[in-house]
Amino acid sequence: MSDVLIIGAQNIDIFAKSNSDYSLHDSNLAKIHIAFGGVGRNIVENVQRLENNVHFITVFGDDYFSRSAYSSLEEMGVNLSESLKLKNESNSVYLGVMDKDNDLFIGLNDMEITNNLNKEFFETKKEFINKFDVIVIDNNLSEETLHYLLSTYQDKTIVMDAVSAHKVVKLKNHLSYISVLKLNQIELNELTMETEVINQINELHLKGANTLLITNQDKDVILSKKEKREVITPLKHDNIINATGAGDAFLSGYVHGMLKGVTDMEKLKFAVKVAYITLSSNNSTSELLNIEEVNKL
Repeated sequence: MSDVLIIGAQNIDIFAKSNSDYSLHDSNLAKIHIAFGGVGRNIVENVQRLENNVHFITVFGDDYFSRSAYSSLEEMGVNLSESLKLKNESNSVYLGVMDKDNDLFIGLNDMEITNNLNKEFFETKKEFINKFDVIVIDNNLSEETLHYLLSTYQDKTIVMDAVSAHKVVKLKNHLSYISVLKLNQIELNELTMETEVINQINELHLKGANTLLITNQDKDVILSKKEKREVITPLKHDNIINATGAGDAFLSGYVHGMLKGVTDMEKLKFAVKVAYITLSSNNSTSELLNIEEVNKL
């Protein structure tokens, strides 16, 4: 098994969906679904299910949700020995209220606990972090913390998920430190004034970006390095149940390929298959994901 360190957020996802228009300032009938989530955690679950040895640095409180999140990862075999556990704190929670068309009506998040994953905390983990060659970081950390990690571990292979259009702007001045940056088209638009994708990519490379992984829903995925580009079309899916974890799944498959030392195109082919499997799940990860299922596609 290949060892990898993943640093980032874990939270509880609560989704509420009504089959009719909402009546504001009143009680509404809805279906409510609770699941484990968070970009960091999603990647952890996927990479672990692909038979890698995953170490996860994140933060937990001591409430019911925290204990559930911790034990579920532990049962999967994820190493949490260096994660932070805080007393009298609640777990990070995301609440998404969906409309009758399954689009987001309003989203609310309480991720304040994640601020405890700060520079001072990571300074105490230097000996542990130095054991790993590949480090995956999600962009839910503060800019100060990200700058510390990226500048301190320049000799490592750093893989980053942009997370969101709002958060990707934190990376503008740190592109050269990141070995692989995964972002979607909306996030890419935030990093450049260019409008054409090729011009956007070229500008980021001029600013120091190394490998870029660019997804755009069901459109072609682009892998761009300064010296070459690869393009792959995602597998056509006729029964998408939940697309929220597809990007995380894609990056997870790519990371697996990195750990196995395969070619760039082999990484991409594997990654789109992992994303395909995840699209059929109610949650942002799929319990059906494993090497055998990927190889069937």
